[in-house]
Amino acid sequence: MRVLAIDIGGTKSALGICSLDGQADPKVSDLLTLKSTSYKSLIAMISDWQRSHPEAKFDAVGAGVAGPVVAGSAHLTNLGWTIRSEDISKSTGRPFRICNDIQSHGWSVLSLPNSSLEILNTGNEIPGPKALIAAGTGLGESIIGFDGRKHFPMSGEGGHASFSPCSARESRLLEYLRSEGIGHVSWERILGGSDGFRNLAMFQAADQKIKLPDYVNKESHDWGASIFAAASAGDPFADEVLRFYAELYGREAGNLALKCICSGGLYIGGGIAPKILPWLKTSFMAGFCDKGRFKDLLSTIPVKVVLDPLTGLKGAALQFRH
Repeated sequence: MRVLAIDIGGTKSALGICSLDGQADPKVSDLLTLKSTSYKSLIAMISDWQRSHPEAKFDAVGAGVAGPVVAGSAHLTNLGWTIRSEDISKSTGRPFRICNDIQSHGWSVLSLPNSSLEILNTGNEIPGPKALIAAGTGLGESIIGFDGRKHFPMSGEGGHASFSPCSARESRLLEYLRSEGIGHVSWERILGGSDGFRNLAMFQAADQKIKLPDYVNKESHDWGASIFAAASAGDPFADEVLRFYAELYGREAGNLALKCICSGGLYIGGGIAPKILPWLKTSFMAGFCDKGRFKDLLSTIPVKVVLDPLTGLKGAALQFRH
């Protein structure tokens, strides 16, 4: 079976053919990445892909979207799109399935080879639930349930849960963000790439009563890229932003792990993690295990970073296996 798989993000979308015949981790061909905001609908985006790949054949269409999916439909607030399964099926003449993007990532991580994973904590893997946390433009979280025989990722919007400070510094971060006019301070405001690095850098400068470095400013279009580059070059301000980010990432991942006791392991997905591996290796587990009486339990959970950039795309196709 060949599926036209689509990973729809608020910034960019990836489209490609995934073959579900053969090995667990599907092969991808005819890949095209498009700017999401350049399109008024998913149908228009698919039409553009078809014009670029007129010879490509597919039997079905699958999509993962950054937003809630209800009864086969989704409304994407950031793009102004409403996606209805019947509309896509009618337009393409093929069966169509849609799921929440974190659920599509969940389908994919279950099929990844070890070569696509970086181990942060070996732990002691025991058959049971798994969990996935993925920071990219936003923050996604999924509990991957286990029925004794197979796993099944659940959709969710856990990144919009309220940020919960656990130190004096984190309490100051919460108060700072409130003073900046953010009414509901969610974990996505801190860990999502669209807001998180800006918010953490602005807070750090204010907290230390220093001027923001020249490589970032209030008009910067990509705070994350600027901070990654500066930290990699040894800049102490950027290095501390990433250390704090990695610790906070671990803290929320630990919250997720406690909610399902993911003895089968926790996966760190999304586009940010592979870029900040050195900081994850030094600071993530400290935040992850900082749970008082449950510190020892969390230290036994395997933690792995997903290196494959196409998990969302593959997962959109893997819906058809389940």
